[in-house]
Amino acid sequence: MASVSHLSDDELLLLLKKDDKPAFSEIYNRYWEKMVSYSIRLTRSEDESADIVQEIFISLWNRRLNLSVKGSLAAYLIKSTRNLSLRYIERHVHSIDFFEKLTEFIVDRSQNIEENISLKELQDKIEVAITKLPKKMQQVYLLSRDEQLSHREISEKLFIAEGTVKKQINNALKIISESLNGRIPAAMTAILMHLLK
Repeated sequence: MASVSHLSDDELLLLLKKDDKPAFSEIYNRYWEKMVSYSIRLTRSEDESADIVQEIFISLWNRRLNLSVKGSLAAYLIKSTRNLSLRYIERHVHSIDFFEKLTEFIVDRSQNIEENISLKELQDKIEVAITKLPKKMQQVYLLSRDEQLSHREISEKLFIAEGTVKKQINNALKIISESLNGRIPAAMTAILMHLLK
């Protein structure tokens, strides 16, 4: 059996769509470690990250015959890793163990935050930023955060389009993140705000 290690990603994808197992194995070997490392940076869990990446490759194999990859294979796999890792974060955002890991992550990664800044200080800054949001945006955001309403439920409650709800929440997160002078990314700000409720 000829080696496929010299083939490009695009060539491997073409073979994969033809049910080629060696091509799949090469993709797996080529990207497994990078994907797990990326997931660990987000989830702070080696075991969960390995499971997340395993799930991605199972899905890749199951959909191989009809797989549609826009852009590079590397970008596709990293995006998939990011999406599943964030889904894991959303599911575990209220657990004490995850809170501790995320706290470590914030402290480790937020280089521009003063060394001894506390989560209480961050919470205070976030709450102040929320009070400065435009009235409608603040209302939408608080219904999502405090009452845990879905986009659809908020849409029905306020008689506005579901897409408007999503946009308002995204804009609120962006404004709040910017109020922290970019010290914590908007995605991390959203998680942090749930933890600090």
